[in-house]
Amino acid sequence: MMEDLVVEPGRIITVQRRRIDELMYENAVLSAAVDQLRDEINELLANPSPTSQEA
Repeated sequence: MMEDLVVEPGRIITVQRRRIDELMYENAVLSAAVDQLRDEINELLANPSPTSQEA
């Protein structure tokens, strides 16, 4: 027969807090990357480089 799994609530809270911290860090990194890419796109749109369209 299977035995019931007993997990201490304090351990669950600790693990969940650690995961929340990881997700907050990942969110900050991704947010910074999005901001950087947005700035680069806006720069390219404001100052398009000449394209060679020689025939």
